[in-house]
Amino acid sequence: MAVAYDNIIYNSVMDEIERVLLDVRDEIRAKMASDGVNASGRTSAGMQVQRYESGVRLVLTGEDVAPLATLEVGRAGGKVPRGFADIIEQWSRDKGLAFPTEGDRRSFAYLTARKIAREGTERHKSPIDVYSDEVLRGVARINQAIKVEITQYIHNLLTSM
Repeated sequence: MAVAYDNIIYNSVMDEIERVLLDVRDEIRAKMASDGVNASGRTSAGMQVQRYESGVRLVLTGEDVAPLATLEVGRAGGKVPRGFADIIEQWSRDKGLAFPTEGDRRSFAYLTARKIAREGTERHKSPIDVYSDEVLRGVARINQAIKVEITQYIHNLLTSM
């Protein structure tokens, strides 16, 4: 009988964690949209809840997504990746920025890439909360849910004896 309860409690806890993480993911996506953090939406779409053999996790997947930390704290000045001006040029398109000519867009991208390399991004100077509060609230909800599930499990175990 204990083995059946073990599978039940495990699945019940994993299901609840998955529900909470899906809510957290959706809250982060909504915050990114409302705060204007999205450019192309690839990073937002790349936030996925994955169930795996040992549990459930919220991960950032996909190609051409922003590094997670840069969403809140930006990028410090210093070495930039090869083709950084190309990345900024594509970002300007994704963001919907209009320029009189493509040459003007290219100049903007080049000068912006140089400025970021020299000084870092504005977000690095003034960080914002994109996901931290949502994650902390999610952790509290998961802790509470686990307490409830374990309490119910023990209650059921004791009353079935």
